[in-house]
Amino acid sequence: MAKKKKTQGVDKAAAIERKLNKMTKRPDKSKKAQLSKAAAASQGNLWDRSLRFLREVVQELKRVTWPTRKQTLSTTGVVVALVILVSVFLGMVDFVLSRLIRLLIG
Repeated sequence: MAKKKKTQGVDKAAAIERKLNKMTKRPDKSKKAQLSKAAAASQGNLWDRSLRFLREVVQELKRVTWPTRKQTLSTTGVVVALVILVSVFLGMVDFVLSRLIRLLIG
């Protein structure tokens, strides 16, 4: 009788774990083992994996939403303007600090 209750508890725990795995989208351990075996079998040699990778890269690049020429030019203009602005600011700070140090050291 005690043995039966113990196995029922284990069954309940396993059922709860399966429910949690489904809720959190994690595969349970048996599926995970099957997936790793399938992944190991499908990897193939280095050449096959490299070709598969390159095909997937091309597919991904086809899905990318590229900016228009107008967007590219406007963002480039903003970046160039900010670089000039920051460089002028840092140049002025450097000039002021160097004059201050010269006055102090003298």
